[in-house]
Amino acid sequence: MKLEEFEEAIRKDDFGIGDSFWIGDWEFQVVNGRKGNSLVEDEVVFKWELARQDFIQVIRDNHSEIENPEEFFGQHESDILHDFTKAFDVLVGECGATYGTIINDVVDEVVSRNQNLE
Repeated sequence: MKLEEFEEAIRKDDFGIGDSFWIGDWEFQVVNGRKGNSLVEDEVVFKWELARQDFIQVIRDNHSEIENPEEFFGQHESDILHDFTKAFDVLVGECGATYGTIINDVVDEVVSRNQNLE
């Protein structure tokens, strides 16, 4: 769904669960519906999701020293995701960070920690 279609759907209150829209690199998906003026369940209406491949692509694009980005991510997934969640407030803040820069910073940190262990 394009942003214009999303704005129209807001005006008409015409969302269906599973609908998604993009703002830049961010994809939002409707995960909840409305019944009248109240939400069907007590949870957020939109969710934002990064796929495993998004993390691997950032590693591939920015860390040529890592020969196998898929394997590296698989071995360090819990550390990468843990550090990513710690930086999430920066991502959603107004500092201009993108998910790619945050992922890259997190991967830099994980690489640095692992080099120090060797």
